[in-house]
Amino acid sequence: MNAHIARLNRVREAMRVWGADLMFLNFGPDFTYVSGMVGPMYYNILKGQGDWITGLLFGLEHDPVLVLQKSFAVNVESQTWVRDIRVLPDGQDPDAFLAQILAEFKPQGKTIAVSKMLWGQTLLSLQAAAPGARFIPATNAMMDQVRAIKDPDEIQLMQRAAEITDQALAATIKHMKIGMVERDVGTEVDYQIRLHGGDGYSFYPGIICVGNGSDPNRSIMTRNTDMILAAGTTVAFDFGVFYRGYCSDFGRSVFMGEPRADALAAYRSITTASQAVMKVMADGRITPAEVADWVRDRVTEDGFGPWYWYMGLGHGIGLEVHEAPWLRPGFGEPIRAGMCFTIEPKVWKPGEFYVRCEDVVVVGQEGATPLTRFHYEPTVIES
Repeated sequence: MNAHIARLNRVREAMRVWGADLMFLNFGPDFTYVSGMVGPMYYNILKGQGDWITGLLFGLEHDPVLVLQKSFAVNVESQTWVRDIRVLPDGQDPDAFLAQILAEFKPQGKTIAVSKMLWGQTLLSLQAAAPGARFIPATNAMMDQVRAIKDPDEIQLMQRAAEITDQALAATIKHMKIGMVERDVGTEVDYQIRLHGGDGYSFYPGIICVGNGSDPNRSIMTRNTDMILAAGTTVAFDFGVFYRGYCSDFGRSVFMGEPRADALAAYRSITTASQAVMKVMADGRITPAEVADWVRDRVTEDGFGPWYWYMGLGHGIGLEVHEAPWLRPGFGEPIRAGMCFTIEPKVWKPGEFYVRCEDVVVVGQEGATPLTRFHYEPTVIES
Protein backbone atom coordinates (compact mmCIF):
# COMPACT_ATOMS: atom_id res chain seq x y z
CA MET A 1 0.00 0.00 0.00
CA ASN A 2 1.15 3.53 -0.78
CA ALA A 3 2.53 4.99 2.47
CA HIS A 4 0.42 8.12 2.05
CA ILE A 5 -2.77 6.11 1.60
CA ALA A 6 -1.95 4.34 4.86
CA ARG A 7 -1.51 7.75 6.51
CA LEU A 8 -4.81 8.92 5.04
CA ASN A 9 -6.48 5.86 6.57
CA ARG A 10 -4.96 6.68 9.97
CA VAL A 11 -6.34 10.20 9.73
CA ARG A 12 -9.76 8.82 8.79
CA GLU A 13 -9.72 6.51 11.82
CA ALA A 14 -9.00 9.53 13.99
CA MET A 15 -11.74 11.55 12.29
CA ARG A 16 -14.26 8.91 13.35
CA VAL A 17 -13.13 9.35 16.94
CA TRP A 18 -13.46 13.14 16.65
CA GLY A 19 -16.86 12.88 14.99
CA ALA A 20 -15.62 14.54 11.79
CA ASP A 21 -17.04 13.64 8.39
CA LEU A 22 -14.81 15.79 6.17
CA MET A 23 -11.41 17.43 6.48
CA PHE A 24 -9.78 20.41 4.82
CA LEU A 25 -6.02 20.91 5.18
CA ASN A 26 -4.08 23.88 3.86
CA PHE A 27 -0.34 23.79 3.21
CA GLY A 28 1.48 22.69 6.34
CA PRO A 29 2.65 19.55 8.18
CA ASP A 30 -0.72 17.75 8.19
CA PHE A 31 -1.19 18.51 4.48
CA THR A 32 2.26 17.03 3.76
CA TYR A 33 1.52 13.99 5.92
CA VAL A 34 -1.47 13.02 3.79
CA SER A 35 -0.55 14.34 0.34
CA GLY A 36 3.24 13.97 0.34
CA MET A 37 3.47 17.48 -1.08
CA VAL A 38 5.49 20.18 0.65
CA GLY A 39 3.98 23.64 0.29
CA PRO A 40 6.02 26.11 -1.80
CA MET A 41 8.08 28.67 0.07
CA TYR A 42 6.09 31.50 -1.54
CA TYR A 43 2.75 30.27 -0.15
CA ASN A 44 2.71 32.93 2.55
CA ILE A 45 3.96 35.77 0.35
CA LEU A 46 2.25 35.26 -3.00
CA LYS A 47 -1.01 37.11 -2.22
CA GLY A 48 -2.54 36.02 -5.50
CA GLN A 49 -6.24 35.99 -6.29
CA GLY A 50 -7.67 32.77 -4.89
CA ASP A 51 -4.61 31.76 -2.89
CA TRP A 52 -6.88 31.13 0.10
CA ILE A 53 -8.76 28.22 -1.48
CA THR A 54 -5.61 26.10 -1.80
CA GLY A 55 -5.87 22.90 0.21
CA LEU A 56 -6.67 19.20 0.40
CA LEU A 57 -10.29 18.16 0.88
CA PHE A 58 -11.34 14.59 1.70
CA GLY A 59 -13.98 12.64 3.57
CA LEU A 60 -14.42 9.37 5.41
CA GLU A 61 -15.60 7.80 2.16
CA HIS A 62 -14.65 10.47 -0.41
CA ASP A 63 -11.16 10.39 -1.96
CA PRO A 64 -8.95 13.49 -1.64
CA VAL A 65 -9.33 16.45 -3.94
CA LEU A 66 -6.41 18.86 -4.21
CA VAL A 67 -7.64 22.41 -4.77
CA LEU A 68 -5.04 24.84 -6.08
CA GLN A 69 -4.63 28.41 -7.18
CA LYS A 70 -2.83 28.35 -10.54
CA SER A 71 0.52 29.56 -9.20
CA PHE A 72 0.72 26.54 -6.87
CA ALA A 73 0.01 24.01 -9.61
CA VAL A 74 3.43 23.97 -11.29
CA ASN A 75 4.64 20.35 -11.77
CA VAL A 76 2.23 19.35 -9.01
CA GLU A 77 1.56 15.86 -10.45
CA SER A 78 5.13 14.81 -9.64
CA GLN A 79 4.84 16.00 -6.03
CA THR A 80 1.81 14.06 -4.81
CA TRP A 81 -0.02 10.77 -5.18
CA VAL A 82 -3.36 12.59 -5.29
CA ARG A 83 -4.75 12.51 -8.82
CA ASP A 84 -7.95 14.54 -8.45
CA ILE A 85 -6.38 17.99 -8.82
CA ARG A 86 -8.60 21.01 -9.42
CA VAL A 87 -6.93 24.24 -10.51
CA LEU A 88 -8.78 27.55 -10.29
CA PRO A 89 -9.49 28.69 -13.87
CA ASP A 90 -8.51 32.19 -14.88
CA GLY A 91 -11.27 34.66 -14.24
CA GLN A 92 -13.43 32.38 -12.07
CA ASP A 93 -14.55 33.45 -8.62
CA PRO A 94 -12.42 31.52 -6.09
CA ASP A 95 -15.16 31.17 -3.47
CA ALA A 96 -17.63 29.87 -6.05
CA PHE A 97 -15.02 27.41 -7.33
CA LEU A 98 -14.39 26.06 -3.82
CA ALA A 99 -18.12 25.88 -3.12
CA GLN A 100 -18.66 23.87 -6.31
CA ILE A 101 -16.06 21.31 -5.22
CA LEU A 102 -17.28 21.16 -1.63
CA ALA A 103 -20.83 20.52 -2.86
CA GLU A 104 -19.63 17.17 -4.25
CA PHE A 105 -19.02 16.12 -0.62
CA LYS A 106 -22.62 16.96 0.41
CA PRO A 107 -21.44 18.98 3.45
CA GLN A 108 -24.81 20.09 4.81
CA GLY A 109 -25.20 18.98 8.42
CA LYS A 110 -21.75 17.41 8.51
CA THR A 111 -18.77 18.13 10.74
CA ILE A 112 -15.69 19.45 8.92
CA ALA A 113 -12.28 19.37 10.60
CA VAL A 114 -9.87 22.05 9.40
CA SER A 115 -6.18 22.78 9.92
CA LYS A 116 -5.50 24.50 13.22
CA MET A 117 -3.60 27.27 11.41
CA LEU A 118 -6.05 27.70 8.56
CA TRP A 119 -6.21 31.17 7.02
CA GLY A 120 -9.20 33.18 8.16
CA GLN A 121 -10.31 33.85 4.60
CA THR A 122 -10.18 30.12 3.86
CA LEU A 123 -12.48 29.35 6.78
CA LEU A 124 -14.88 32.09 5.73
CA SER A 125 -14.99 30.67 2.22
CA LEU A 126 -15.68 27.15 3.53
CA GLN A 127 -18.36 28.39 5.91
CA ALA A 128 -20.08 30.29 3.12
CA ALA A 129 -20.01 27.17 0.96
CA ALA A 130 -21.45 24.95 3.72
CA PRO A 131 -23.68 27.12 5.96
CA GLY A 132 -25.25 24.07 7.58
CA ALA A 133 -21.98 22.41 8.49
CA ARG A 134 -20.16 22.37 11.84
CA PHE A 135 -16.46 23.25 11.81
CA ILE A 136 -13.87 21.99 14.32
CA PRO A 137 -10.08 22.53 14.48
CA ALA A 138 -7.73 19.62 13.93
CA THR A 139 -5.66 20.60 16.94
CA ASN A 140 -2.06 19.70 17.71
CA ALA A 141 -3.25 17.18 20.29
CA MET A 142 -5.39 15.48 17.65
CA MET A 143 -2.96 15.41 14.75
CA ASP A 144 0.24 14.84 16.74
CA GLN A 145 -1.28 11.63 18.04
CA VAL A 146 -2.03 10.48 14.49
CA ARG A 147 1.51 11.29 13.35
CA ALA A 148 3.38 10.14 16.46
CA ILE A 149 4.52 6.75 15.13
CA LYS A 150 6.61 7.26 12.03
CA ASP A 151 6.62 4.82 9.13
CA PRO A 152 9.88 3.71 7.44
CA ASP A 153 9.63 6.34 4.69
CA GLU A 154 9.37 9.10 7.30
CA ILE A 155 12.29 7.78 9.32
CA GLN A 156 14.40 7.61 6.17
CA LEU A 157 13.78 11.31 5.50
CA MET A 158 14.49 12.17 9.12
CA GLN A 159 17.73 10.18 8.95
CA ARG A 160 18.84 12.26 5.97
CA ALA A 161 17.93 15.48 7.80
CA ALA A 162 20.02 14.25 10.74
CA GLU A 163 23.02 13.47 8.52
CA ILE A 164 22.92 16.97 7.06
CA THR A 165 22.73 18.34 10.61
CA ASP A 166 25.86 16.46 11.68
CA GLN A 167 27.72 17.63 8.58
CA ALA A 168 26.66 21.24 9.08
CA LEU A 169 27.99 21.34 12.65
CA ALA A 170 31.30 19.71 11.72
CA ALA A 171 31.83 22.23 8.93
CA THR A 172 30.80 25.17 11.13
CA ILE A 173 33.25 24.23 13.88
CA LYS A 174 36.11 24.36 11.39
CA HIS A 175 35.35 28.07 10.86
CA MET A 176 35.03 29.02 14.52
CA LYS A 177 37.66 31.26 16.12
CA ILE A 178 38.03 33.12 19.38
CA GLY A 179 36.83 36.67 18.74
CA MET A 180 33.89 35.83 16.50
CA VAL A 181 30.41 36.85 17.60
CA GLU A 182 27.33 34.67 18.02
CA ARG A 183 25.71 36.14 14.94
CA ASP A 184 28.69 35.08 12.77
CA VAL A 185 28.33 31.49 13.87
CA GLY A 186 24.57 31.48 13.27
CA THR A 187 25.12 32.71 9.72
CA GLU A 188 27.70 29.98 9.12
CA VAL A 189 25.31 27.30 10.38
CA ASP A 190 22.61 28.46 7.96
CA TYR A 191 25.09 28.41 5.07
CA GLN A 192 26.38 24.94 5.92
CA ILE A 193 22.87 23.51 6.22
CA ARG A 194 22.10 24.55 2.67
CA LEU A 195 25.55 23.64 1.36
CA HIS A 196 25.13 20.07 2.59
CA GLY A 197 21.69 19.56 1.06
CA GLY A 198 19.16 20.90 3.53
CA ASP A 199 16.14 22.82 2.28
CA GLY A 200 16.75 25.32 5.08
CA TYR A 201 16.68 25.40 8.85
CA SER A 202 13.74 23.94 10.77
CA PHE A 203 13.89 26.93 13.13
CA TYR A 204 16.18 29.93 13.39
CA PRO A 205 19.60 28.60 14.53
CA GLY A 206 20.44 29.48 18.11
CA ILE A 207 24.01 30.24 19.18
CA ILE A 208 24.31 30.97 22.90
CA CYS A 209 27.62 32.08 24.43
CA VAL A 210 27.96 32.24 28.23
CA GLY A 211 30.89 32.95 30.53
CA ASN A 212 33.91 35.20 31.01
CA GLY A 213 31.89 37.96 32.63
CA SER A 214 28.78 37.65 30.48
CA ASP A 215 25.54 39.18 31.70
CA PRO A 216 24.05 36.87 34.39
CA ASN A 217 20.60 38.27 33.65
CA ARG A 218 20.67 37.25 30.01
CA SER A 219 18.20 34.51 29.14
CA ILE A 220 19.51 31.62 27.12
CA MET A 221 16.48 32.15 24.88
CA THR A 222 18.21 35.35 23.68
CA ARG A 223 20.36 34.12 20.85
CA ASN A 224 22.62 35.20 17.99
CA THR A 225 23.68 38.50 19.50
CA ASP A 226 26.90 40.47 19.03
CA MET A 227 28.46 38.84 22.09
CA ILE A 228 32.07 37.92 21.45
CA LEU A 229 33.15 34.29 21.71
CA ALA A 230 35.98 35.04 24.12
CA ALA A 231 38.38 32.59 25.73
CA GLY A 232 36.75 30.94 28.73
CA THR A 233 33.22 30.92 27.32
CA THR A 234 30.94 28.07 26.35
CA VAL A 235 29.04 28.14 23.07
CA ALA A 236 25.84 26.11 22.91
CA PHE A 237 24.32 25.16 19.55
CA ASP A 238 20.57 24.74 19.07
CA PHE A 239 19.56 24.27 15.45
CA GLY A 240 17.83 21.92 13.05
CA VAL A 241 17.48 21.05 9.38
CA PHE A 242 14.37 21.08 7.24
CA TYR A 243 14.51 18.39 4.55
CA ARG A 244 11.61 17.44 2.26
CA GLY A 245 9.10 18.41 4.90
CA TYR A 246 10.81 16.75 7.88
CA CYS A 247 12.83 18.27 10.70
CA SER A 248 15.85 17.68 12.87
CA ASP A 249 16.63 19.44 16.15
CA PHE A 250 20.14 19.22 17.51
CA GLY A 251 22.71 20.54 19.91
CA ARG A 252 26.25 20.29 21.14
CA SER A 253 28.51 22.65 23.11
CA VAL A 254 31.90 24.07 22.18
CA PHE A 255 34.50 25.46 24.56
CA MET A 256 36.41 28.58 23.57
CA GLY A 257 39.90 28.18 24.98
CA GLU A 258 40.65 26.13 28.09
CA PRO A 259 37.32 24.84 29.48
CA ARG A 260 36.25 25.59 33.04
CA ALA A 261 36.39 22.42 35.11
CA ASP A 262 32.75 22.67 36.21
CA ALA A 263 31.50 23.42 32.70
CA LEU A 264 33.41 20.45 31.33
CA ALA A 265 32.07 18.20 34.09
CA ALA A 266 28.51 19.37 33.40
CA TYR A 267 28.91 18.63 29.71
CA ARG A 268 30.20 15.15 30.43
CA SER A 269 27.27 14.61 32.80
CA ILE A 270 24.57 15.50 30.28
CA THR A 271 26.19 13.69 27.35
CA THR A 272 26.62 10.54 29.44
CA ALA A 273 23.02 10.68 30.66
CA SER A 274 21.76 11.36 27.15
CA GLN A 275 23.45 8.27 25.73
CA ALA A 276 22.45 6.09 28.68
CA VAL A 277 18.74 6.98 28.62
CA MET A 278 18.46 5.76 25.03
CA LYS A 279 18.98 2.20 26.31
CA VAL A 280 15.84 2.36 28.48
CA MET A 281 13.63 4.00 25.83
CA ALA A 282 12.16 0.72 24.62
CA ASP A 283 8.74 0.07 23.16
CA GLY A 284 6.06 0.16 25.85
CA ARG A 285 8.48 0.08 28.80
CA ILE A 286 8.71 3.70 29.91
CA THR A 287 6.63 6.87 29.69
CA PRO A 288 7.84 10.28 28.51
CA ALA A 289 7.49 11.62 32.05
CA GLU A 290 9.62 8.76 33.37
CA VAL A 291 12.29 9.48 30.75
CA ALA A 292 12.45 13.07 32.04
CA ASP A 293 12.82 11.89 35.64
CA TRP A 294 15.46 9.32 34.66
CA VAL A 295 17.78 11.94 33.15
CA ARG A 296 17.14 14.50 35.86
CA ASP A 297 18.07 12.01 38.59
CA ARG A 298 21.40 11.15 36.98
CA VAL A 299 22.42 14.75 36.32
CA THR A 300 21.42 15.59 39.88
CA GLU A 301 23.59 12.74 41.18
CA ASP A 302 26.51 14.42 39.39
CA GLY A 303 25.88 17.61 41.37
CA PHE A 304 24.22 19.76 38.72
CA GLY A 305 20.61 19.52 39.87
CA PRO A 306 20.23 23.22 40.81
CA TRP A 307 21.10 24.31 37.27
CA TYR A 308 19.48 21.50 35.29
CA TRP A 309 16.48 22.35 33.07
CA TYR A 310 14.06 19.60 34.13
CA MET A 311 11.12 20.76 32.01
CA GLY A 312 13.19 20.98 28.85
CA LEU A 313 14.44 17.44 28.24
CA GLY A 314 12.81 16.93 24.88
CA HIS A 315 9.78 16.39 22.68
CA GLY A 316 8.38 14.51 19.76
CA ILE A 317 9.62 15.56 16.32
CA GLY A 318 8.83 14.85 12.69
CA LEU A 319 7.01 17.11 10.24
CA GLU A 320 7.25 19.75 12.96
CA VAL A 321 10.13 20.52 15.28
CA HIS A 322 7.84 20.34 18.31
CA GLU A 323 5.31 17.54 18.44
CA ALA A 324 3.62 15.69 21.29
CA PRO A 325 4.39 13.76 23.37
CA TRP A 326 6.80 15.90 25.37
CA LEU A 327 9.37 14.45 27.75
CA ARG A 328 7.94 16.09 30.83
CA PRO A 329 5.31 15.56 33.51
CA GLY A 330 1.80 15.04 32.21
CA PHE A 331 2.68 12.57 29.48
CA GLY A 332 2.03 9.21 31.07
CA GLU A 333 1.31 6.89 28.13
CA PRO A 334 4.19 4.48 27.32
CA ILE A 335 6.36 5.38 24.35
CA ARG A 336 6.05 3.17 21.28
CA ALA A 337 8.37 1.86 18.59
CA GLY A 338 8.56 4.30 15.69
CA MET A 339 8.15 7.39 17.82
CA CYS A 340 10.87 10.00 17.36
CA PHE A 341 12.04 12.27 20.16
CA THR A 342 14.71 14.82 20.89
CA ILE A 343 16.85 14.18 23.95
CA GLU A 344 18.24 17.56 25.00
CA PRO A 345 19.53 17.83 28.58
CA LYS A 346 21.02 21.21 29.46
CA VAL A 347 22.77 22.83 32.41
CA TRP A 348 22.78 26.62 32.76
CA LYS A 349 24.70 28.47 35.44
CA PRO A 350 23.83 32.11 34.63
CA GLY A 351 26.82 34.26 33.71
CA GLU A 352 29.22 31.33 34.06
CA PHE A 353 28.43 28.60 31.54
CA TYR A 354 25.69 26.94 29.54
CA VAL A 355 26.07 23.47 28.07
CA ARG A 356 23.55 21.46 26.12
CA CYS A 357 23.45 18.27 24.10
CA GLU A 358 20.63 17.27 21.78
CA ASP A 359 19.91 14.37 19.47
CA VAL A 360 16.97 13.04 17.52
CA VAL A 361 16.29 9.39 18.42
CA VAL A 362 13.84 6.78 17.16
CA VAL A 363 12.29 4.33 19.63
CA GLY A 364 12.77 0.63 18.92
CA GLN A 365 11.79 -2.65 20.56
CA GLU A 366 14.86 -2.73 22.81
CA GLY A 367 15.81 0.93 23.07
CA ALA A 368 16.21 4.14 21.12
CA THR A 369 18.66 4.71 18.27
CA PRO A 370 20.11 8.15 17.55
CA LEU A 371 19.60 9.60 14.09
CA THR A 372 22.02 12.48 14.74
CA ARG A 373 25.43 10.99 15.48
CA PHE A 374 27.91 13.79 16.01
CA HIS A 375 30.47 12.81 18.62
CA TYR A 376 30.06 13.63 22.32
CA GLU A 377 33.68 14.45 23.07
CA PRO A 378 34.27 18.05 24.18
CA THR A 379 35.27 20.33 21.31
CA VAL A 380 37.81 22.99 22.25
CA ILE A 381 38.64 25.99 20.02
CA GLU A 382 42.16 27.05 21.00
CA SER A 383 42.63 30.17 18.90
